[in-house]
Amino acid sequence: MPKLLWVKGPQTTDPDRAVQIQWSMGNTCNFSCDYCPSILHDGTKPWLTTEKYLDVVDKISQHYRRNNRFMHWELLGGEVTTIPGFEQIIKRIHSYNSSITIYTNGSRTLDWWEEAKEYLTGVVITYHPLTMDVQHLYDVVATLKDALILDINIAGIGGQVEQLSTVADNLRNMFIDGERQSIYDVNITIKTMYKKYLGPENNHHKQDVYYDYTPQEVNIMQRPGLLPNPNQHHHEEPNDDMDHPRFWSTEFMYDDIAPKYVQSHQIINEGLNKFKGMKCELGFDSLNIDMNGEVLSSWCGAKSFGNITQLDNWEIPQTSTVCPFEFCNNLNDISITKTLE
Repeated sequence: MPKLLWVKGPQTTDPDRAVQIQWSMGNTCNFSCDYCPSILHDGTKPWLTTEKYLDVVDKISQHYRRNNRFMHWELLGGEVTTIPGFEQIIKRIHSYNSSITIYTNGSRTLDWWEEAKEYLTGVVITYHPLTMDVQHLYDVVATLKDALILDINIAGIGGQVEQLSTVADNLRNMFIDGERQSIYDVNITIKTMYKKYLGPENNHHKQDVYYDYTPQEVNIMQRPGLLPNPNQHHHEEPNDDMDHPRFWSTEFMYDDIAPKYVQSHQIINEGLNKFKGMKCELGFDSLNIDMNGEVLSSWCGAKSFGNITQLDNWEIPQTSTVCPFEFCNNLNDISITKTLE
């Protein structure tokens, strides 16, 4: 049986080794959707002060800069765009030549997005059809589409999926004549949603928790989310190097066979998420801050380094960690570099 030697997540063309910093900044939201876990919108994890956020950005950025690491930040909430002083936060991150992706419901004004896009690399927008006007969604996407990488999720409300497929088609059509039509630039999907989120303590079966989708609705939601390049012949030929699967898949290297490239969601499906005993680059490839301010090497919680509310009492990991778990089930953690001890 082949022996696994190393695992490497999707690579970048940047010469510096990249670290992904995922930060759950609080849980205040201007929406209150039944299908969303209350922990993501009930305000029990309030925003910190702007100064505290900036202090954390500076400490993390200066650490990784000293180690010649490029940083990619992912900012989550709650609705992070409602954080007081959020514009200052993304400007500060941007000043370190870092890339930034934010997760949002897209509800801020077009003027806000016009200014913010100068400091962002990507935006993950979830459209909530019961709460937000669809024209505002179209207007926001039009403002961002030629400047940023976009991931557009449409909340699949049961009984409305066929109408929502029209929204998805309208969004896809917005990119046909745009400057950026590569599949790497936009992802548009209708997501399966809870009818009402009952919490992890609930023991109901899926059909009791999710919307009761019709077969037609299920078929619509199973459509590929990646937008194909509709006018490729109008543009330069694809870059062969960037088309290599190492840029969008996780690489598994074995001792006696060619590398295997697998997309994150397939890793779990194929049972490849078993890394116990391997050296995991927690804190080198990734750093996570949860809603309580805990600085974690990964979402698996293998190691905690203190709390950001006490700036002088938390550290950034300096050494690798040997994986203690039988399975790795978080898609971000799976892509962290791992090597055989």
